[in-house]
Amino acid sequence: MNAIIDVMGSFLIGSILLLMMITFQYQMQETAARAMFSANMMSHIDDAATFLNHVIALAGIGVAPTSTVTVAQTNRMVFRTYWDYNNGYLSAVSNTIEIKLSPVVTPVGTALTIYQNGQLVEDNGHIMWVEHLHFTYYTKTDQATTTASAVRSAEIRLTFKRDPPRLGTAPIRARLQIKCYLMNAYMRGA
Repeated sequence: MNAIIDVMGSFLIGSILLLMMITFQYQMQETAARAMFSANMMSHIDDAATFLNHVIALAGIGVAPTSTVTVAQTNRMVFRTYWDYNNGYLSAVSNTIEIKLSPVVTPVGTALTIYQNGQLVEDNGHIMWVEHLHFTYYTKTDQATTTASAVRSAEIRLTFKRDPPRLGTAPIRARLQIKCYLMNAYMRGA
């Protein structure tokens, strides 16, 4: 009788340990897959931050600080500059640059787009998994503003979303928050 109880106890303990090992292995595999997917997203997040900082740095070249930003909305930013973004040189005429998300949503996200004088000049479809873009504008004294003539910096929030490595699990989301200064307006004393 004692031998049967010992065998049953050993079987119970062994099955619990086996269940724990299987659960641990599954969780480790899930975590590794999510980490691999997240690591792949980081290069796209870095590309987006570098790209947006580069474009906003062009704002206000040769333009009065109070007329640099023409549209300060939460989903897009429009500014004036004498830099010709499309051709990459300083031009004799003022150009209007607009940053916004593409209206077309694809399985790999939405593209960050750049318009110059109303025409699409860059569609950054290579920066994948962009889900949402939000602008918050600030004055020179770091007060939030919606007045375009008072904008001296912009806080940009991007949300990236990628489908999970396994069906039935939550999607992977990453958020980027950067603050870009309109240095040309700052340097001109505004």
